[in-house]
Amino acid sequence: MPRARILVMLVAAVGLAVFGVSRFLAALDTPPAAGEVASVDGLTAAVTTASWTKMDHDMSSNAAPGFQMPPAMMPNMPQGDDQRLALSVTVTNTSGDTRPIRATEEFTLRAGKDGRQWTPTADTFGDLPRLAPRNAVTGVLFFDLPPAELAAGPAWVEWSHGDATTRLTIPLDGVNAGPGHSHTP
Repeated sequence: MPRARILVMLVAAVGLAVFGVSRFLAALDTPPAAGEVASVDGLTAAVTTASWTKMDHDMSSNAAPGFQMPPAMMPNMPQGDDQRLALSVTVTNTSGDTRPIRATEEFTLRAGKDGRQWTPTADTFGDLPRLAPRNAVTGVLFFDLPPAELAAGPAWVEWSHGDATTRLTIPLDGVNAGPGHSHTP
């Protein structure tokens, strides 16, 4: 009888240890939670606004609703059910040294339960390869995605700079539904 108790206690202890180790390893693999501001290598970034870009083309002089230009007429425009989301991002160099920054390569949009990823379609940062000490720049990153993807689950901006990756929250007040389109002739 004592051997049976020892065996049961040993099996329970091993089971508990395996569970604890697996939870610990899962926690190590989980990326950091998204925050309003993130800092990496002397740079600080924040997503300040988010809005859907209207793609309607108004050809009337009386401000009547327009129509969405077809992709063939407007190169690099969203295709299919995709809409263009504009995220205003401010990057500040808080260090005393010049820091490299490549916004379109470093920032990606992640959304949905599976964390699907989109890279910027366009941006207003231009060819800014570095940021001088104690300077800031604000630019807009444009992402083309179906509005349902943004509304389906959590959404965040992933910032990968050098060897570090962090997450930024997106101010989603009123951006869950895509902009309305008028397809009148």
